[in-house]
Amino acid sequence: MKYQHTTPPPSLILSLVLLWVAAHPAICFLSSSPQIANQYKYHDAVSSTTSHHLQTQASSTSDNMPVGTKLRKRWRRRRKDSTVVTINNEEDEINAEIMKKMDIITKDEQSTISSTAKCPIFSMTFPRYTIDIPGVPKDESEHRRIRRVQNGIITKLVKPNSNDKSTSNRKELGLMSGLFKGVTNALPKNDNMMARKAMESLYPADNFRWVSSSSSSAKDADRDLHAAAAFWRMASDITSTQPIEQQQNNIWYLALPETTTAVAQNLCDILNWYTEYAISEEDYRVSGVILQAEIEIDTQSSDTSIPVIRFIVTVNIKAANNNMQQQQEDIERQRQLLPKVEDTEKRTKAWVTRLLVKLGICPFTKSEHKSGQGLQDLGVPVADIMYCSSNAISGNTNDVFILMADIWEAISDMIAARPSGVSSILLSAPGYDDDFKFWAGPIFAMLETCVSAVQAEEMVGVVCFHPSYVTPDGKSWPGFGHMHSVPRLKKWYNEHFKPSSEQSEPSSLTDNEIAAGGAWQRRTPHAVINVLRAEQLEAAEGRRSTGELYARNIRVLAGKEESSVGLDKLTKDLQQEQNL
Repeated sequence: MKYQHTTPPPSLILSLVLLWVAAHPAICFLSSSPQIANQYKYHDAVSSTTSHHLQTQASSTSDNMPVGTKLRKRWRRRRKDSTVVTINNEEDEINAEIMKKMDIITKDEQSTISSTAKCPIFSMTFPRYTIDIPGVPKDESEHRRIRRVQNGIITKLVKPNSNDKSTSNRKELGLMSGLFKGVTNALPKNDNMMARKAMESLYPADNFRWVSSSSSSAKDADRDLHAAAAFWRMASDITSTQPIEQQQNNIWYLALPETTTAVAQNLCDILNWYTEYAISEEDYRVSGVILQAEIEIDTQSSDTSIPVIRFIVTVNIKAANNNMQQQQEDIERQRQLLPKVEDTEKRTKAWVTRLLVKLGICPFTKSEHKSGQGLQDLGVPVADIMYCSSNAISGNTNDVFILMADIWEAISDMIAARPSGVSSILLSAPGYDDDFKFWAGPIFAMLETCVSAVQAEEMVGVVCFHPSYVTPDGKSWPGFGHMHSVPRLKKWYNEHFKPSSEQSEPSSLTDNEIAAGGAWQRRTPHAVINVLRAEQLEAAEGRRSTGELYARNIRVLAGKEESSVGLDKLTKDLQQEQNL
């Protein structure tokens, strides 16, 4: 039999297209909003205008983007290969009919969605950055701990006696109970006045800096934390305030009379690791130029037992570019575009109120001003939240030193204020809002290693927040400051919200939905470093059920119940805070 090819009528084509759309739902995770779902159907239903808009947006996006944006960019490229671009007039009429039958989102809604994600992926494999430091001798570590206990810097948690709940009858918790009773010696103090005069005679006055807590306003600060803050401030001053042409082969000296050679060496190793990382990754964020600071312990001061750090700065020209002054002006121009300090504080406080207080994501924060509520009977006082900010930017490699100086100065101030003065820190760094990979990777690796370098694990813990935060997928260990992995969160969720026998799958969540629930607990208006006191963390862990809390938070934020907030509202609320 001979077949004759005939053109099918438009009504048949429309039916086939609609059937194809129904059989090919969007492959990415979507929120429950029907408007967003319709937007995806419309995109898959061969709209050449929308396809061109998305492809143009993807091609114009910078490579220096958050991880989630890069994933979305690759998804759009795949969709380009599978999307039919219509050129026939008759098919154009059919497409017009399809658009009329669908609820197309408004321009404002398109803008809202495009700014967050067309196909959001909420988990990733975190690269593991390992910074090797030699550590501290055991006897030195013990002396340091004795000194901190005696000075009230390391505090002892307490719990009420089972028979007497009065605060006058308490039992000490932890290894510190009776460990150092009767011990009165501490690390020996140097004769600072005589040593300083001797030191100043060895080094050029313009390039020498002597830093001790007794010679500053931070008399109650921990010596080693104060030394760390001074170390990073010296590095930031050298690389950010000195003219580039004057830095070549110049040497600066920093004397830290109140810390030890071991701690100073640890700090040097962290900075040298970052320098090597920047070079190996070709992370020349200033075109053609990178500033390298080589640090070592100076041997001239060995007879005084005071560590002196020597900073040697070199300027490496990767490409022929003599316009150094213009580059510095560009950096400052980017810095001037950062939001005002009062604006970052206002936005962060709004986030604390919305997420931590009203939604109860942190059960021990009941106010935007104070935290520690509910832990008083364990010896943790309710105290102020310290809000601060840094003007460091991701566009300049050496701005990491500014960020490290800002956060360690804040940590030193928090410890000096004692637990009754400051409970925690929220430091915003809006210059890193668009660089989650760098923020969550090298920066937090340096922060966590620096905590170990000054033996501050019993004093503070650092936690990572970011506008584009994603949850670790469990294939690598990202560090202590990050959200629990997707497998662990899923295990907790399934343990506490098991399907009932009357429902098929009442509240089961996909891995990406679990990841979304974890990620939104860490999404803030700006890149944020949260510093918590170790005793507060220990008390909170003892008071709460960790698995139950995280499972509850996931259900509140990204669950399928009517009472759940939902990703649409979470996105809109965060955008509103970013625009305050």
